[in-house]
Amino acid sequence: MRVLALIGLACGAAVATASGQFTPGLDAGIAAVKYDGFLLSGAASVAPSVRWDHPRGKGFVSARGTYLRFESGNRSLDASMRGSWFAALAPRWRGELGLGLGASDYASIAHFSHGIVDARVHLMDQVRGGWLATSFGQSSFGAGPRPVAVVAIGGWLLRADAAVFASFDRSFVGDTAYSDLRSSARLQRGVVLLEGTLGARILSDGAGRGVYGEASATVPLGGNTALIVAGGRYPTDVITGSIAGSYLSAGFRLGASGGGIRKPLPAARPRPAIPHSSSGADGSRGPLLPPAEARLEVAPGRSTDDPVKLTLYAAGARVVEISGDFTDWKPMELRRSLTNGEAWEGMFRMTRGIHRINVRRDGGPWTAPAGTTRSADDFDGEVGVFLLP
Repeated sequence: MRVLALIGLACGAAVATASGQFTPGLDAGIAAVKYDGFLLSGAASVAPSVRWDHPRGKGFVSARGTYLRFESGNRSLDASMRGSWFAALAPRWRGELGLGLGASDYASIAHFSHGIVDARVHLMDQVRGGWLATSFGQSSFGAGPRPVAVVAIGGWLLRADAAVFASFDRSFVGDTAYSDLRSSARLQRGVVLLEGTLGARILSDGAGRGVYGEASATVPLGGNTALIVAGGRYPTDVITGSIAGSYLSAGFRLGASGGGIRKPLPAARPRPAIPHSSSGADGSRGPLLPPAEARLEVAPGRSTDDPVKLTLYAAGARVVEISGDFTDWKPMELRRSLTNGEAWEGMFRMTRGIHRINVRRDGGPWTAPAGTTRSADDFDGEVGVFLLP
């Protein structure tokens, strides 16, 4: 625990001095949960979180903690941190190197921790893609640390306000081996975000078998507040030390935590670390998704002193941001047009001449918008170049 805390502090100090975007959040709610082999129980949860994104989409660091209080009086603590760095390998290929750390404690009698390093290769275009991943590390609980190895393959398909995923992974944790076949979908209906997962654990030796599924609905309530209702069944996770169970929960989310097509922070599941003989894989890490292409229109003012109106057309987007030399490369969120739900607008003061710009929708990677000339940037990526007469 001390080692994980020191690593977390070091990473936090590193990103605090870097430019980028911080996204804090807080989930709080109640749940009814039945863990396998235990009676039905009620629980209250509080889960603070924070995420830092590189200003040019080159990487991110996220951290989350969860405190659960059960009606029995027992409590559960869980903390995790995840970071990834992306690099362009070819025009449609990207590499990802990630690190995941976590620790949990249940009623001061069960303690778990894990550290995982993974590498992924992504093949993507605007509407489809896939990935191949491998992970190595160790998980410590019960009798001591056990080696972890995971191989995974998956793909995704993006259609306007919907995204569909499918994946298959094979996990080895000590002498336990199992496979998970998963499919999931996200659908935006107006302001409501619907998510669902259906999976099956197969080829299992010591990790249980069976079908599982979860569903959730996120409804914005105004400002940075949303109502989240979720429920379903999830498998045991040997890497993090949580036991399988079924649940129904409702709660509130304060602060932006992603949305749209990019996977947001999951609703807090009532999953304490409880000693159990079976185990499962961590399916919380989603694939890297590109945004659907956005188109830029530039409307200069009548004089050189007037602000310039930038309009981005991004069908199905929930949040649209721009970053450019005229914002000192700081992300700026645009406003949805009152006359066109697919248009996002902003007024900016900028000098006449050549400018560079990137756009991000729904927290995805930064890209050059359509309507600009694409050019290589200083980070082996692309920026859009446009001329302001």
